[in-house]
Amino acid sequence: MTAANPLLLPWAADHGLPPFDALRADHFEPAFDLALREHFAELDAIAARREPPDFDNTVAAFDASGRLLKRLELLFHNLVASESTPALQAAERALAPRLAAHESAVYMHAGVFARVEALHERRGALGLDGESLRLLERVHLDFVRAGARLAPAAQQRYAAIVERLATLYTTFSQNLLADEAGWVLLLEDEADLAGLPDFLRAAAHEAAAKCLEAGKGEKACLEQLRKDCKGVGIGKYCGMKHQH
Repeated sequence: MTAANPLLLPWAADHGLPPFDALRADHFEPAFDLALREHFAELDAIAARREPPDFDNTVAAFDASGRLLKRLELLFHNLVASESTPALQAAERALAPRLAAHESAVYMHAGVFARVEALHERRGALGLDGESLRLLERVHLDFVRAGARLAPAAQQRYAAIVERLATLYTTFSQNLLADEAGWVLLLEDEADLAGLPDFLRAAAHEAAAKCLEAGKGEKACLEQLRKDCKGVGIGKYCGMKHQH
């Protein structure tokens, strides 16, 4: 799958942009499968180091881990928020609890936290500059807030709640998007159109004319034009009342 999945190949477009023209929704789950495994393997390697913990082999290494995962998450959530499709939404529902569970596992990784905790306890003696000290303190706080100090049973309960909340939030946001996408504001007469720029009126007229000339009915035209107008139907046919 790696060879056929553009998400797992080098992004060679200008400025390192993703290959948007080659992406499909079904590319994301297998790409995330690999990214999650790689990230956890990086954490295991940090925890397994024989050298005593220091800033570079623990905090900096933790901060640098999961780069493939972060790249995929940024792309995926951007697409879901800006160009969502039913296929992307299905992938989002499948991935939301898994990504939440992974984040919990990251911050409850006992081996990594033990090293971070040891550094944090003697942070004043490490000779760190302000930026490095802040990163150590921030990483340690993230671990603590995510349940690293909880007892095992409490960690399991906390992780289950986080996972469930991720599922509920995804369902809610998708339901909200569906509700908003089905909303239409009909502007029925000239008074309703007051203040709309001429280019918007012209575009609405053109879209309405093409729809009706194609022989589609009023209901089909309105549905199509709702999408074209991003949820605002202007007039009876997404345009001023007009003989076409």
